[in-house]
Amino acid sequence: MAAPALGRLVSTHLLVALFGMGSWAAINGIWVELPVVVKDLPEGWSLPSYLSVLVAVGNLGLLVVTLWRRLAPGKSERAPIQGLLLLPPTPPSAPTGGPGSGLRARAPAVEEEEEASPLQESPSRAVRAAPSPDAETQRLLSVHGACLLGLLAVTSALTNGVLPAVQSFSCLPYGRLAYHLAVVLGSAANPLACFLAMGVLCRSLAGLAGLSVLGVLFGAYLMALAVLSPCPPLVGTPAGVGLVVLSWVLCLGVFSYVKVAASSLLHGGGRPALLAAGVAIQAGSLLGAVALFPPTSIYHVFRSGKDCVDQCGS
Repeated sequence: MAAPALGRLVSTHLLVALFGMGSWAAINGIWVELPVVVKDLPEGWSLPSYLSVLVAVGNLGLLVVTLWRRLAPGKSERAPIQGLLLLPPTPPSAPTGGPGSGLRARAPAVEEEEEASPLQESPSRAVRAAPSPDAETQRLLSVHGACLLGLLAVTSALTNGVLPAVQSFSCLPYGRLAYHLAVVLGSAANPLACFLAMGVLCRSLAGLAGLSVLGVLFGAYLMALAVLSPCPPLVGTPAGVGLVVLSWVLCLGVFSYVKVAASSLLHGGGRPALLAAGVAIQAGSLLGAVALFPPTSIYHVFRSGKDCVDQCGS
């Protein structure tokens, strides 16, 4: 019996990995092409902001369907892939054991007692008193849980909406090579942060808040470069190229780690926490993308450069 069970487990993990690879390959493939096409298409340097909004709106449909299945009478018990649709990949060492709640590794009761998340009562206590829906809601709205959801929403807004919309304005003044390296290495920082979380998972809210502040500092620097486009500091120098690429890699890497850690802590709360985390991620991504679309693509607050024209007087 052990061999068939192991085979099913391996097959399930393999299918989940292929599912994740398919979805991420499509999105990352589009972003990797931007350094080549952004100057040739009608949208120009504002093209990333259009894509950010389109991706966020596309995920909104999944969010609506999941909420309807969760809240509509008679539908709340059948949402088998809501975690896969709404949440980013999480490391196997996380409480879920993978992207979906169905792959969660079952730890002994004593270990779960010690590692219980702020949204989940330990099994031994649950045996003595089964939680009511009101009690689950109270735990979900606890200060700790609300802070974790807030971190997910804010980091998702920055990494999936705000910063991608201005990436062209922060990188292209330094050349297409800088833009290409920032996109490719920034995309690689996401899985690397997930692998790092497999071995070193921060469970401290203060630690995650500190990492978020560090990521905001990198993001502020990148936003400043976009505001100063097409003449940011150190333009035309190797140091400028290195700084902008390094800032993008570190910013996305730090925020990816925060999202993975916060999701891992929330996943232990079961389906309500899984749903809340998915809503926070998608809502934050949508709000971030929509907030940056008008100044980027309508009012043209950020200025684009012109080929073969020295606009910086150097």
